[in-house]
Amino acid sequence: MTKIFLSSMALCSLLLGVTIDGTGYGSEPDAKKSALDDLSHTISSVVASDYRSYVVTEGADYHKKVEQLITIKSELPILGAKYRYDAPSGMMIASLESDTALPLYVSKLNDFKNELNSLQKTIATAKTSEEKYALYELMLSLCNAYQKHEIVALMLGYKRDEALSLTQSDIQSKMIALSQNITSIELASKIVAANFKEKNIFVYPPTTNGSNEITPFANVFKETLGASLNQASTPVSSQYSLIGNYEVSTDGIFLTYNLCDTSNNNLKSSSLFLKKEAYANLRATPNNLTFDEEIEQGKNKLSSTLKVDLSIQDFGSRNLLLKNKQDVQLIAKSNHQAYVYMVGHVLHDKEKFSYLVELQDGGNDERFVYTLGASDVNRPIMLPLHFEVSEPFGYESLQLFASTVYPVELPICKMKEGYCVISGEPKEVVIKTRGLKAKKQEEQKAEATLSFTTVGK
Repeated sequence: MTKIFLSSMALCSLLLGVTIDGTGYGSEPDAKKSALDDLSHTISSVVASDYRSYVVTEGADYHKKVEQLITIKSELPILGAKYRYDAPSGMMIASLESDTALPLYVSKLNDFKNELNSLQKTIATAKTSEEKYALYELMLSLCNAYQKHEIVALMLGYKRDEALSLTQSDIQSKMIALSQNITSIELASKIVAANFKEKNIFVYPPTTNGSNEITPFANVFKETLGASLNQASTPVSSQYSLIGNYEVSTDGIFLTYNLCDTSNNNLKSSSLFLKKEAYANLRATPNNLTFDEEIEQGKNKLSSTLKVDLSIQDFGSRNLLLKNKQDVQLIAKSNHQAYVYMVGHVLHDKEKFSYLVELQDGGNDERFVYTLGASDVNRPIMLPLHFEVSEPFGYESLQLFASTVYPVELPICKMKEGYCVISGEPKEVVIKTRGLKAKKQEEQKAEATLSFTTVGK
């Protein structure tokens, strides 16, 4: 059984009531969508940082449970949000209050439990493997939705009475035993696509638990699946998101795609098991798991009222796959006036290094530091830096570091082939950069990470 414990300080704050805000700008419909996205992201940040005192124990599955938390935190559903729109400034504030929102989440959790109990009884009377598989697929979707809603409910003060009697791993095992003999990505993508007839869907490449890297398998599956669907060109122009996750075993891959609306509600799912021969010539396991773990663990240790975010215009920050010659515009957002600098990490198969990113024109340290002023607070700000995707291709990561105090202490770097390179392996640089000491007692620090994979086509 899973047991979750919360530190006494965090528990007291929950019992006193919680209000979480998200902000967006633009016309009222656009600002509302942006505010909901920001609210979900804010909750994700709290899950990753303020909930670092959770201790999750389930025997040998401890690490797996932590990875699942990291994976689902970016897709959290919003229920009962309140909105305030200021037409002159175009600013929308979406607020989630525990007093009014928590009952909605508790009601939803109870609905999920009742549906799951009913499905378990139905499965017991199912006569064919096809009937059982379809019921298990529905149960897996409900378990996924339950877990996401429970995370938000726990933040709002929910007291879990008991865990679900059937876990996602249990259901996956039963589905694998019943699965078809799927030996090609083409067949797998057609089976998945058959469940999603909606229009204007943005298809994300699937990722593994604990990593943001888009593997060659994930890239090919996304492209093959997308060809069979009515696709949107960007997340911001879509009505639905199709978000995939997979687990690699010795026998093959168990893959699940969830269809979500703009409020991150899970509408339906499709799951299947691919035999190893289906992706025999494609790497499916991420190469940079230890780097991703270091990034996540380090962020979780930060304690600050300062919060920053980094994304790509029109594409956000989730499951990023960038193509050759694609123009990329970076967007930064902070809840306080701050001074920011950026460290890039190149994690390609053939070369790995870290560098200090030039954010603007200027001499000496000025080119590396950008100021987010008082008028920029809670607004998405285009950084002067933008780039075009080009060779060499592979996995990369950008870390945005923010401070409320100037001057900012920068890591030492030396120019080499157009990069101001920081000595050491990327994982070592992450640790060293975080270790830079605050110069003043009142200094607040924050960090945001943007990971992406670039491909030739």
